Amino acid sequence: MMKNKELRIITLLSLLLAISLAVASVFGIFVWATYERETASMAAQGIGQDIVNLFLVVPLLVVSLLLLRKNNIIAFYVFGGTVFYILYSFIIYCFGVHFNMMFLVYCATLGLSVFIFIILLIEAGKLDVQNWFHDNLPVKAVGIFLLFISLMFYILWLKDVVPAIISNTVPASVSDYNLLVNPVHVIDISFALPGLIVTAALFMNKKNLGYILAPISLVFIFILAIALAIMVVMMKIRGIGDDTSIAAIFIIMAAVSLIFLFLFMKALKKYQY
Repeated sequence: MMKNKELRIITLLSLLLAISLAVASVFGIFVWATYERETASMAAQGIGQDIVNLFLVVPLLVVSLLLLRKNNIIAFYVFGGTVFYILYSFIIYCFGVHFNMMFLVYCATLGLSVFIFIILLIEAGKLDVQNWFHDNLPVKAVGIFLLFISLMFYILWLKDVVPAIISNTVPASVSDYNLLVNPVHVIDISFALPGLIVTAALFMNKKNLGYILAPISLVFIFILAIALAIMVVMMKIRGIGDDTSIAAIFIIMAAVSLIFLFLFMKALKKYQY
């Protein structure tokens, strides 16, 4: 159980995070000038992600926070995965979106999510999470799924990056968006994908930290997959891309994550810690 002091800090920071995320999302969706310096494709993707942030992520953050305050285990995982998704996505907003009127809001959102996630992990490390579950968890299947997601995105990004390195050119995903580097490449290759691999290894070896990070990772993957699907759809609506089949792949990825999350919750011995 979290101490009252830490819970109050998380509550305050999370309410500020919900406000900053909502403001950034509203400006992204409804104020044209927010993405006026972006390419048409980047602007469409930004609006798509803002829609998900406003109508899915903000409600998830607020509701899971309220239930977290009641020591609800499901809320603990949903809250953790939601905060990590915000942290992940706002590194991209801060380093991948051209300077605009929301810059300080982007920085505030990133900073708040980082500190909330650090505090949450520190407090979670004091809990005997492994004993929250019965032995019927699909440990191996979840571990393989996390490894598969890591491998899939590693192949996707290295296929983009390695030929450019060999030929001393710049990947299209960088040049087409007028970027210095693609921040998604940096985040995924540096820590997000290695993090999923480490999480899978910890979970498959039934370590306490694995039981903390695996469900959080599944929540993160679920939200991210939904966001990616909506980005593809938004590009179609804007007349930029014709192929929406990749959106179906992301929906399948979200569905598999949701199924594993359901199995996690079904295996709980109790619903409060």
